[in-house]
Amino acid sequence: MRNDSEALTDSNTRETPCQAGEKTKYSSGRLESKPIVDASKPFRAEIRALINWNGSRGMRTALWMRNSETLQNCGSNPAANDPYGELDILEWYSSARAYAWSSTHASCFYSHKRGTWRTRVFAHRLEQHINRQATPLDGGWHVWAIEFDGQKVRYYLDGKLIPVSHYTVDDNTTVDVIDRSRTDESGGYPSTMPDEDFAKLNVNRQMLDQIFRTKGPWYFILNDYAEWEDKLKPPRPTDNFRIQTTLIDYVRLYQKN
Repeated sequence: MRNDSEALTDSNTRETPCQAGEKTKYSSGRLESKPIVDASKPFRAEIRALINWNGSRGMRTALWMRNSETLQNCGSNPAANDPYGELDILEWYSSARAYAWSSTHASCFYSHKRGTWRTRVFAHRLEQHINRQATPLDGGWHVWAIEFDGQKVRYYLDGKLIPVSHYTVDDNTTVDVIDRSRTDESGGYPSTMPDEDFAKLNVNRQMLDQIFRTKGPWYFILNDYAEWEDKLKPPRPTDNFRIQTTLIDYVRLYQKN
């Protein structure tokens, strides 16, 4: 781009680094469904996807859901405690290609340490091992699934449960539940907490009802994007940047009557 006001079009897009006097910008794709998931009752969703990594650092693929609550109040009100809900069926990072990350964000609050919003969250993690070797998830078709039974959320990769890795309650409380003293049958470190327990987040039944029922219906979001924060190691403007795609075979929703 010659300046910030110039629009990104097919004609000025290229894979090679920008020339002197030009500014690098990245464009990403995002698909949102209509609000179609009634989370006031149990449901299961499945997404079959193939991540075609472009070889660049700082790439992320996200297949997720959220409710209608925004983070605006939690970003500015020190007394905020809002029923924000987000279910990350998959977050894949090019910096950790063998890992599947899933998360349940249940309510938000104002972070005095960061000066912005944070969420109370269960983070799930599973490393793909083939023959006890860590193996990248990109380049092959996988089925990512989520189940909500009305009490807890579970995530799956090709039918295998993605256990809890850690959870955050507030600015001062993040609990790691991975047992690094041993490995499981696949060669990875096991979790001591395979299932969620919202009581550990100090999220009561009334708040959960607001998150899943009152602020519904929920909707799906499917997107790829390039990181922009330095701590997440964004793409280097001096590197070539090829197009990255995530192919979606299907999104299936099973809703209990």
